[in-house]
Amino acid sequence: MSQAFNTFRANLPPPAECLAILVGCMELTVFGLGGLANPLEFSKGFGVPMTSSHTARISATPESDKAETKAEKTQQAYIAAIAARNLQNGILILTLGCYVKDRRALGVAVACGLVATISDALIVRYYGAKEAIWGHLFGVFNSAAIGGSLLYWGRTDPLW
Repeated sequence: MSQAFNTFRANLPPPAECLAILVGCMELTVFGLGGLANPLEFSKGFGVPMTSSHTARISATPESDKAETKAEKTQQAYIAAIAARNLQNGILILTLGCYVKDRRALGVAVACGLVATISDALIVRYYGAKEAIWGHLFGVFNSAAIGGSLLYWGRTDPLW
């Protein structure tokens, strides 16, 4: 191998840390900023689609329009809260992985993502689109596998 590639590879963190940083980037961009930028589409991907104000109304009255508008704003607020939670998780993971570079703390932060991903999976299972649960179960697996590997193996273990 070339010397340049060996130097590049030597400066990379171990694979579990790279995956955790990737999870942090996804939390920040796709699941955080994406949810704030387009709550309607984000809610569909999340598995609990919110109603659109552009749907046709057969017998709309001014009172029902006000009630629907308030319900839509409430739904958008809940989606924005989910996106804000994802932003916070992404910033925390990226801070621990790229700035602090503390493997154990990063492992705890990623493993604690189990609380949110299991909760999201249960919410989608009971209240949302059943086919969207697979994305949340993938998140549960990622949190357990990446967080667990960061906590179990150290940087100097021979397995790396």
